[in-house]
Amino acid sequence: MIPRRLKADLPLRRIALVLSGGGALGAYEVGVLRVLEQIALKPAVVAGVSVGAMNAVIWLAHGQRTAALDGVWRKLRGENVGLHWVTLALRSAGALALIVALLEVFLTLAGSREFSGAYWLWKKWSGRVDLWSAQLDMMSWLVVAALGLGVVLSARRIEAWVASSQSVGDPGRSRQVLGRVTLAVAAMHSVVWLMGWPWPHRFSASLLLLLTLTWLAGGPGHTGAWLRRVAFGLMPETGGRGLWGGVARRRVVEQLVKDGDPKRIMSSETRLIVSALAVDSGRVCHFVNWAHPEAAFVSRVHAELGEVVSVRDTAEMVTAVMASSAIPGVFEPVRIDGRDFVDAGGFSNQPLHLAIAADADAVLVVLLTPSSTPTLSPTPDSLATLAGRLLELANWRDLQMELRALPEGFSREGSPARVCVVEPQRPLPGSVLGFDPAQAAQLIALGEADAWRALERAGWLQG
Repeated sequence: MIPRRLKADLPLRRIALVLSGGGALGAYEVGVLRVLEQIALKPAVVAGVSVGAMNAVIWLAHGQRTAALDGVWRKLRGENVGLHWVTLALRSAGALALIVALLEVFLTLAGSREFSGAYWLWKKWSGRVDLWSAQLDMMSWLVVAALGLGVVLSARRIEAWVASSQSVGDPGRSRQVLGRVTLAVAAMHSVVWLMGWPWPHRFSASLLLLLTLTWLAGGPGHTGAWLRRVAFGLMPETGGRGLWGGVARRRVVEQLVKDGDPKRIMSSETRLIVSALAVDSGRVCHFVNWAHPEAAFVSRVHAELGEVVSVRDTAEMVTAVMASSAIPGVFEPVRIDGRDFVDAGGFSNQPLHLAIAADADAVLVVLLTPSSTPTLSPTPDSLATLAGRLLELANWRDLQMELRALPEGFSREGSPARVCVVEPQRPLPGSVLGFDPAQAAQLIALGEADAWRALERAGWLQG
């Protein structure tokens, strides 16, 4: 069988490659890159978003050869890129243990008759009174458990009732009412605790603590701000900015770049564009590997609420890749020159127009979701399913806008077509965060098969 190859007379001299974002689905792009290596298609421009940016810099560092990428994707697991689910569970368990321990210390002091006035002031003791108090505590907590179950089962109805009945009011007045209720509970608890009467002491102390912390946390002063910061700090996140940091992800990219030739990333032979979203301005920032970008290119970016930043070396470009792959809520934002950046995939996941503006005469774009009209899908049955569906729809809408805004002469039609779209025929197996070697092998095979099909359809291969 004669190996397939590019047309010898292909009238396309500056082809751009656009690699989309999609997390673990990025293994599909490795299959496409394998095909480009086999037919010796060396793009003049490479634009990457999120995982596409990671694949791009590693591929360029290895001289547009795919062996290193292929090898790492077939071994890559979630913990290799920083998805430390065990650490998250341990952090959650540690925070819970800390809260429960501090609560028990408070309840031992403020919610037990052993430390009440009946013991220390009047030296009274009664096992029967203690038994009554314990029974009252147990009954109180059972009532709370029943109320909690009712709230869980009726949360939606309660929410609808509150939304329909509430009116715009004065938050300060609500806090005043809460303060009065807290003082009343404190007075009642203090009297009963000092007298040593039968009473649900621990339940009463818990209620008092909850009301006090709620009142303090709702205040405008330093105490309220501090309590809110403490609450966020105890959450299983990196300072409330993401579930995980980016150290593991950076280590993978830096090692693979080092194994190749880092100088190739800044080579003038291939223009590289890595996109990330600036949290402060809301603009999509495009980090480029060439100095003094052309005025027309910068003007086009600015017109679309974007920015252009020329990076000075490989280390800065790797940092830009970390920013581009920082999925909001999953990974903490990446700070560059005092500014925070995150994944721009939800805003510009396949920037064809930028590749063309960077002086390309044709574009090969790799999609991780089908470009056809989204099929009707069943109602999402979980938050993860809904998030995946929304990502699919966002990418589809972004691509349609890109295709409709193509300059004259750029089209998916013709032989050769100046726009070649490599895409799965149906939604890819797996998920954005589902890093799994067996799944990656399947995605690589699908990407390779779809790449051959797309190149043939675009008329870029020798007949």
